[in-house]
Amino acid sequence: MPRLFVSILLLLVAPGAAAGAILRGTVADAATGQPQDYALVQLFPAGSSSPRGAITDAQGAFVFSGLQPGDYRVKVAFVGFRDWERTVRIAGDTTLRIGLVAKPLTAQEVVVTAKESKGATSASRIDRQAMEHIQPSSFSDLLSLLPGGMAQTPRLGAPNLIKLREAGNSSDDYDISSLGTAFTVDGVPISTDANLQAVPGSSIDNSLVSRGLDMRAIPTDNIESVEIVRGIPSVEYGNLTSGLVNIRRRATATPFEARFKADEYGKLVSAGKGIALKGDDKVLNIDGDYLTARSDPRNTLANYRRITGSLRYNSRSVTDRASLRWRLSLDYTGSLDKEKTDADASMAGDRFKASYNRFAFASAFHWVFFDAGAVKSLDITASLAQEASRMEQTKQVYLNRPVPLPVGMTNGQEHDAELLPYKYTADVAVDGKPMNAFVKAVLGLGGRTGGVRHDGKAGLDWKYDKNWGKGQVYDITRPLNPSNTNRPRAFSDIPAGTELSLFAEDALRFEAGRHRFVVTAGVRAMMPLNIRKAYAMHGKVYVDPRVNVQWKLPAAGEGAGRWNFEIAGGIGRHTKTPTLDQLYPDPIYNDLVQLNYYPTDPDLRRINMLTYVWDNINFDLRPARNLKWEVRFSTQHRGMDFSVTYFQERMRDGFRTMSYYKALPYKKYDANAIDPGTLTGPPDLADVPYTTDTLLDTYGRWANGSRIDKRGIEFQFSSPRIESIRTRITVNGAWFRTTYSNSAPIYRSATVNLGGDPLKYVGLYDWEDGSVRQQFNTNVTFDTHLEKLGLTFSTTFQCLWFTSSQPLWNDGVPVAWVDASGTEHPFTEADKHDTQLQWLVQTYSASYFDRSTVPFAMDVNLKATKHFGRWARLAMYVNRLLSAYPDYYRNGVLTRRSASPYFGMELNLTF
Repeated sequence: MPRLFVSILLLLVAPGAAAGAILRGTVADAATGQPQDYALVQLFPAGSSSPRGAITDAQGAFVFSGLQPGDYRVKVAFVGFRDWERTVRIAGDTTLRIGLVAKPLTAQEVVVTAKESKGATSASRIDRQAMEHIQPSSFSDLLSLLPGGMAQTPRLGAPNLIKLREAGNSSDDYDISSLGTAFTVDGVPISTDANLQAVPGSSIDNSLVSRGLDMRAIPTDNIESVEIVRGIPSVEYGNLTSGLVNIRRRATATPFEARFKADEYGKLVSAGKGIALKGDDKVLNIDGDYLTARSDPRNTLANYRRITGSLRYNSRSVTDRASLRWRLSLDYTGSLDKEKTDADASMAGDRFKASYNRFAFASAFHWVFFDAGAVKSLDITASLAQEASRMEQTKQVYLNRPVPLPVGMTNGQEHDAELLPYKYTADVAVDGKPMNAFVKAVLGLGGRTGGVRHDGKAGLDWKYDKNWGKGQVYDITRPLNPSNTNRPRAFSDIPAGTELSLFAEDALRFEAGRHRFVVTAGVRAMMPLNIRKAYAMHGKVYVDPRVNVQWKLPAAGEGAGRWNFEIAGGIGRHTKTPTLDQLYPDPIYNDLVQLNYYPTDPDLRRINMLTYVWDNINFDLRPARNLKWEVRFSTQHRGMDFSVTYFQERMRDGFRTMSYYKALPYKKYDANAIDPGTLTGPPDLADVPYTTDTLLDTYGRWANGSRIDKRGIEFQFSSPRIESIRTRITVNGAWFRTTYSNSAPIYRSATVNLGGDPLKYVGLYDWEDGSVRQQFNTNVTFDTHLEKLGLTFSTTFQCLWFTSSQPLWNDGVPVAWVDASGTEHPFTEADKHDTQLQWLVQTYSASYFDRSTVPFAMDVNLKATKHFGRWARLAMYVNRLLSAYPDYYRNGVLTRRSASPYFGMELNLTF
């Protein structure tokens, strides 16, 4: 590293090495403005066939110096793009801005599947071509293109959460998988850390609090490309544990395009246009869509409606010293859900209504400097997003017994209480206004140290999350849940979450003989700000080192029969900080009945309660951290590509709600000692005898208690298009093995009544309560492109070879037990035979720990797209056109399976 700094200093102060003019320039994708590194730039003097050559750097920049005045022919070549060639006259220093245009969709180049990254880390790139072919309704449909992904029936009636490299579905104890996947749109992260939108005491489970981003909210029609990083991302990206989804939207002039899609459960309409305001230098993109879905027509709670709109301005300018690209965007995403009725509600009048509105503003500047100094580029990005969300629920509550009204507000408060009516209407509203601000600055650095080329970056980012909403608003005398343990709380009273991160990274490119290496090493340091000293996170710096290595071996053979080989691997740590809900949970209110005297004469009745209130903050909560490593082998031969990746991930401190206990002493008045004949009013507590009792209450609190271990193998093979049948074959798949368990001891109370009273002891269990899940699947796709007919169709054989689940073994015996006073005792062999403590031993059936396996199943999916000239495109798909789901036995019981087709169609118009 010191040699790099010395070299950078020399580059900054060194004078020009040669007299004459200088030709500088940048090479970028004309559609997206993305710089293209490793493009070949050739400079031919007039009348000469012997060019000078240069390779663009990470910012797409190149330079030729010492040029004599005259005409020169400039030629640029890069894989996947048309060659660019121009003649320029050099009279002095000259600057070029070169935009490469993607090659037309010839029979050899149409790609309707995801492309595996050629970089050092595991990533899949999905371009517009592939997106148009699979005809998505929401972003979650794109995940079927990943190794291990499978096409599924859209589930638009419930939140769509992302899970990368996982086998099966886990419980909400492992939502760190989706919460820890970062989404960025045009370089701006989408934060959900200030989302607190949940109805307390409600049975409607559509909450996204501390669960991650709902992919239903991301439209796909304005996306140019998506990169999904499953491996180790650059240190430029943080606040993640599982992976990175990098979305780039369209930023070029396009004709007016409209899309109309319908399938069994939903309809989608979208439209957009890119307007060139001044050539290609200034472009305004306008687009929007409307989606409505009815996953279950019988249940209006499963309906979903979304509307989006986007306005994006992109400008480019070039001077002799630098090029500048400026991006400005204004986006809206909203939900149009009106009043809903639960089809299963037993009481007339039950209603639920939700609204969601999000406005986002972002601006970004990207400078590329042509001077031969160490600083090659500068990126500055700023964004501000504001949401306005509201949930409203009305519920008819019917009680079958007298229930005291829980209205105590102060800890230790003894008070008389009224009874809730046997029938009442509960109304609750949740008003949330999450806001997120983000600022990032990145310097692109470069230079050489001997034969080593450096492409580095250094920067910082700042993140701010705050919720300005009114929070939970309801009448505490008419709670949604009669055993209410919450009270109204304004979200605006919760402190903001602020983080500052610094990062630096260097990509070293060098050769050793015929071997080529790229070693990318970086470190990211994150500091939580605006957090009280009582928190363990206060004043801490969390460091994430990451390294990726790419080794290109010497090619074997020559010419068209040449074999190319590559080995790549990486290791890195990734950190996700807790959300506002996890850092600042609601206080807990527990109302204990001390006296329930309820004679027939209402004038003599008295109910006395004791209220306990305690802060449910876990000050020991810390960020979740994941250690990932992987190794990949890939080869190319005669247009065939094959890659296989082995990976492991290890997390021990994922977020989950864990059970804790609290001893609550209270007075237990003897109502039988009251003589109603002597009363003229409610009994005086001073005259009623009582005993002191203790309730051992268990409650949930956020903690670092989840363990997720992942390992698996991913692979992908793609052939060149077979000219005789115009067909390409793509095979991908994955074997995943995921272990889910707790990583900290668990407190549990036994659900048993002895003599009419619940067991007053709590057990502490120090064993893993979880499961091991596995799956193996493959997708074999035959995609055919008939250029003359304007027809593209693909057939995919989607095979799920097996899925399995096996509970982790434990003996069910606690290591300790807690008595009614809160004192902890070791659990002994004799306790297993105690009349009460024996109930703390967990018992299981003989087959409980057996592995459960679901065998082979196969679906055949068909997709087809027909172009009608340049103005129309008609597409259709049928998932599960053919299916094979063999019967199988489980524990001696025959299980029969079946599947039904799912189909859709869309029309695209271009004007």
